[in-house]
Amino acid sequence: MTAIRENIKRVLEERANAWETAGKPLADIASTREFSGEERTKFEAAERDFTAYSERLKALNLSLEQERAISEFSAQMASDPTVRSAFETELRSVVALRTSPAVDFEFTGKEMRRALAKVTPGAGGAVVPGTFWDQLMVPLRNFVSVLQAGATQITTASGEDITLPRLAGFGSAAQTAEAAALAGTDPTFDQLVLRAYKLGELIYTSRELVEDSAIDIEGLIADLIGQNIGILLGQRLTTGTGTNQTAGIVTAATVGVTGAAGAGGLPTFDNLIDLQYSVAAPYRVNASWVIADTALGSIRKLKDSTGAYLWEPTTQLDEPDRILGKPVFGDPNMAAPAAGATPIVFGDMSKYWVRFVNSLRVERSDQAAFATDQVAFRGILRADGILTDASAVKSFKGGAAA
Repeated sequence: MTAIRENIKRVLEERANAWETAGKPLADIASTREFSGEERTKFEAAERDFTAYSERLKALNLSLEQERAISEFSAQMASDPTVRSAFETELRSVVALRTSPAVDFEFTGKEMRRALAKVTPGAGGAVVPGTFWDQLMVPLRNFVSVLQAGATQITTASGEDITLPRLAGFGSAAQTAEAAALAGTDPTFDQLVLRAYKLGELIYTSRELVEDSAIDIEGLIADLIGQNIGILLGQRLTTGTGTNQTAGIVTAATVGVTGAAGAGGLPTFDNLIDLQYSVAAPYRVNASWVIADTALGSIRKLKDSTGAYLWEPTTQLDEPDRILGKPVFGDPNMAAPAAGATPIVFGDMSKYWVRFVNSLRVERSDQAAFATDQVAFRGILRADGILTDASAVKSFKGGAAA
């Protein structure tokens, strides 16, 4: 884990240096005049380099999170022999002995708690293929920016609808004359409902490939299931329509600021300030930005009236970049800047609740495709998301076309 931390710190420093020496001078030129042909070539190269740094950081941070989870789980296993024995027996029954068709992973907090511990061979770990279980932990977080931004996560044991009573209006007090009846208005209430939409994938592969492959085909399939369900979950929690599916954060957030007409859907410096202050003061304390990946390059060039850039690249481990002092998270699912598009949301993401039902369930069947002698693998995750307070998160909407 120490080596990964050192690598992250080194890449952060390299990225900050690249911004100061290459990106920032070119962005300064862009704010005053058009690029020459040579300058445009340099700028495009700098953009590619900076994107590459960001991708490396994302991969390193995911590796660090994985090692943390494995370390924590290993410590739990070591401290409780009963838990360790039960887990090893369950895991081995699915992957190695194949006497059981499925196993559940608890997806709570920030990690999948049942990431495979690297138990010692003497404890039975050598019998269990390691990558099958490691690979499922990472992808589900890789594509879900709203979780990284601090969404509240809850896990329930069953999938019935959860009704959340909500105070919709505070009511009001009123001044009254002496001995007159008190006036004012009553508070109002409404309800929110958290459901459990099923996300899943079914993969068939030949028995010969499973049994004879020189590569870890089960690990590969697990990785694909985890990635594909993670991608779909990220799409739903970001841009889900709310009709027979989750209402994503973009759909649920109300518009705080609309950009100027003819600006190509991009925000100005003033737009971002206005968006920040469209969110009620109590929610600005722990607020963060979720921004379309396709918009980040343009936003990095924005400067205030003194020439200072709004975007603040971090050089600290475990700290995200910032805009106007608040953390920023890129999202690949949000719409690119365009007239009428919503490429930015800002607010307290803890007011967006994500509900998981039990766990991500991974199953193997040797009988589902009996006639073709194939082995079936499937993954199922039941989840939903809901914005519990419309005042907590606001969006930027691109202005009309010119």
